[in-house]
Amino acid sequence: MRGISKQQWHKAWRENTKTAQTLRRIMKGKYAKMGPMLYNKMPNRNAATKIAQQWTGHCGLNNYLFRFDLKNSSYSQCGYGKETVEHYFIECQNYREERKKFKREVGAGKMRVVRLLEDPELIKYTVEYICTTGRLER
Repeated sequence: MRGISKQQWHKAWRENTKTAQTLRRIMKGKYAKMGPMLYNKMPNRNAATKIAQQWTGHCGLNNYLFRFDLKNSSYSQCGYGKETVEHYFIECQNYREERKKFKREVGAGKMRVVRLLEDPELIKYTVEYICTTGRLER
């Protein structure tokens, strides 16, 4: 019975490409199999939760909350696009100063969402950025 369930799950995962797009992209990444190493780099469970939420896109950003009528709009308060995980880390004008420090710490060439959420060497800076902005605490 367990084997059949697992086969059904794998079939649904492969065929339903409209859901979990962020997670699918991350799972193809170079560091996707390094979960325990990644979580060991995090200061606490709250940080691990925030990273997992960013991976899946199921987080306190407007693009996600709007789907459940918890926000009036999926757009960022900065006015420059939908408040997605990528927008939050890479583009949002509300966190320009925090991002400057974040970019200095990780390096401009590493400022890609997949890398920021997967790389054990960068994860501490990603967690620090999330905490510094305070955006996901609201």
